[in-house]
Parts: sequence; C-alpha cells; structure tokens
Amino acid sequence: MDGLARRARLARSRLYFVTDDVSEDLLDAALRGGVDVVQLRDKELPDEELVRVAERFRNACERHGALFVLNDRPNLVERCGADGVHVGQGDAPVAEARRIVGPDRIVGLSTHGVGQLEDDGDADYVGVGTIFATPTKPGNDAAGLDPVRAARYAARVPWFAIGGIDGSNVDDVVKAGANGVAVVRAIRDASDPEAAARALRAALPAGEAVVTDGSASIPQIDWLRSSGGNATPHAHAEHADVFHVLEGTMESRAGDGTVRLPAGSTIAAPPRLVHGFRIPEGEASYLNLHVPGGWARDRGDTFGVEQGRADVRPIVVAPGDGDRLSKPHRLALIRVDLPQLALVENAADGEFEGPELHVHLRHADCFYVLEGVLEFDLEGGPRLVEAGTSVVVPPGVPHTFRSAAPRVRYLNVHAPNTGFVEYLRALNAGERIPFDQYGVD
Repeated sequence: MDGLARRARLARSRLYFVTDDVSEDLLDAALRGGVDVVQLRDKELPDEELVRVAERFRNACERHGALFVLNDRPNLVERCGADGVHVGQGDAPVAEARRIVGPDRIVGLSTHGVGQLEDDGDADYVGVGTIFATPTKPGNDAAGLDPVRAARYAARVPWFAIGGIDGSNVDDVVKAGANGVAVVRAIRDASDPEAAARALRAALPAGEAVVTDGSASIPQIDWLRSSGGNATPHAHAEHADVFHVLEGTMESRAGDGTVRLPAGSTIAAPPRLVHGFRIPEGEASYLNLHVPGGWARDRGDTFGVEQGRADVRPIVVAPGDGDRLSKPHRLALIRVDLPQLALVENAADGEFEGPELHVHLRHADCFYVLEGVLEFDLEGGPRLVEAGTSVVVPPGVPHTFRSAAPRVRYLNVHAPNTGFVEYLRALNAGERIPFDQYGVD
C-alpha cells in the first residue's frame, strides 16, 4: 500500500488489536472477525527476533487487507514491511518517528488527556486512554469514560479508546462517543478470538458506506430521518444541529424568534444557539443532522436555554434559496456553510457525471436523493439510489456518483466542512484548490 491507501484504510478502521507474539492461527481468527489494525508490541524481543516475528504478522495482515503497525521501533518499520509505527509519550517524538519511517507510512501516538490530544504532533491517529484498569498497563491510572467524551469533539485525527475494553463494556465506550477501540486481552485471551473480534466490531460505528431509507450514525455525523415529534428549547455546546424539511411544515424556535418552515426549507443551529421545534399540524418528515456525530448514541451535549448565547445566529434558508453555482449539467445551491458542515442542494440533468472515484480522509460525504435516481460506485459495486434514499460515506471509503435519470435533485453534505464550499466555488471558476479529496484507481 502507498501512503494514501494506508491513510484511507486507517480512516475507516474501528477495531485495533494490540498483541505480543501470537500464533498465525490466532491472528487469522482475529482478522476474520473484523480487526482493522494489528500492532505488534513486545519491548523485550531483540531486533532480529522481532523482524522474524513481524513477517508472520505482516503476511496475515496482507491476506486480510488490514494494517500492520510496530510498537516503538521506527528504525525497524522498513525491515519488517510494517505500515507504520506507534509511539508513546515517553518514546520517540512523532516528528522523529515520521522522519525515520517516511511520509508514506503512518505514525500513531498514545495520549492521556485533552492537552496531549490537542498536541498530537501531527500524528496520523491517536490512542485515548487509559479508560479502564488493565494489567497490560498497570502503571496507568484508569480515567473512566471522560477521555472518550472529550476526544469525541477534540480529536483532529482518527482515534481509538484503549484500556480494559472488552465485550462487557464496549457498548458504554461507544455510547460515550468512541470512534473505535483498541484491545489486547479481549481478543488475545478469548477462547474464540474470531467470535470475540466479531462481537466487538459489531458494537462499533460503521466503517463502510451506508445506503438507507432511514437513519445512520458515524463519528462525523448523526444522519437522522424523522417524522413528527418536537423538542423544547435547548442548546448544544459542541455540535451543530441542522434540519431539512422534506414534507409538511415545521415550526422552529431559533434564538429569540420563531420561524415556520415549509417543505424544502433548511435551518441550522450552530453550537450555543437556543433552538427547538414542533410540528404544528398534520404530518411532517425531515432530516436532522448532528455534526459531529455521537449525539444519537447518548443524547449528550444537550443543555437548557441558560447555556445559549444571544450572539449566535441561526441559518434559515427558504425553498429554492442559496448562493447559486452553475456548471453544465448541474446547478448547486449553497444552503449551509458552517465549520461543522456544508449542505448543498443540487439539480442535475441526465448527462451529469460526478467526480472521479475518490476518497476523503478527514470528512464524511453524505447524500439524500430528493428526486430521480443517482448511480453510485461503492466498494460493493454500482448501486442505483432512488428518491427518498440516503447514502452516508465515511472517510476512507472510495466512491463516486452520476445521474441515472433525466432530472435529479439531491442534497450533499460534507461533515466537517473542510473547505468544501470554497473548493466548489473554485471549481465553478475553473480553478482547483487543495481539498480533502484524493483520486483512487
């Protein structure tokens, strides 16, 4: 794998297995069960012995399309054919590790607190812990779920909760906001490593594209399709809350005012905006997007109106409104442009061809077909997506799309924004600017 392929594989990874020297049978079982990354950690093995053991690990990971990482031996990564190295706070600094392994390999970092999380040294991923007490790291104090809740909003790169996580508590870790988990004993010491890995992987967020006529939740966004209901005025401290009305009418409190929203309307509540809604009459259906994701797991980050700020303003967009960007075969309406997400409504004719097959490494790419049919190329092959269907694509998943009907209307959401609107404006002007989008073969 090259650097892009490694980072794309990392972006969609959820289950990380840390182990000392184990049999090839155990490795194969863990990988069949859904392990995405294997780290060989044995600080006592001499270099030559580690290189010998690493060959077995590398071969197993290659067979299953997983990543293979060495613990704290950046000087051996090349010899071992590893995809990268993981360093702790007391090991080689990230910058030094990257200088040794080169730009095409990944570097991970252990963190123990928000300060270390924010000062990640430009690591490709971080471990967040220690969550629960573990004999693997007897000197580390267990911090409970607070580091997970903090990382949910503070982490800038893929991250894995670590420390005493197993089948008995993984649901609590995920509910607190974990993107992924790293385990040792839960797989290594299991009587059935494949079943143990499979059960852990099933508890974690999706790492592949989700095609649904309902809801989906991934680390970058809670994509919720709902009807009816109401919410009393409240505020979120860390995430944006967005509604797009599909059918019927919604009445929304936004700051100090109230607005009536017919079908086709969008309203976005940035963090700290007091907002709420009700369906005043009949039936209504809508998309409700929470960005970053995680709110749907525990309904956390929700506070009373006293936590709101009067200087935060809503974004309210009427049907058909938005900054217009027109190109042959496609009209784009910029409806929401916040750091947390960009929401664009598009209308295209039957000759519209989307971008080349590509991946994003730092944001999710999501779609809702309002009218007509889109054809997607996803990992499972071509997929026709009709009106009323959503496609939620996590980072690291190759995809593209095109019109499959004479007229198509669809919503496209990038979460987080990562400069998508600026990129779209530049494309409209015939220019290309750097953006988190990479063509793949």
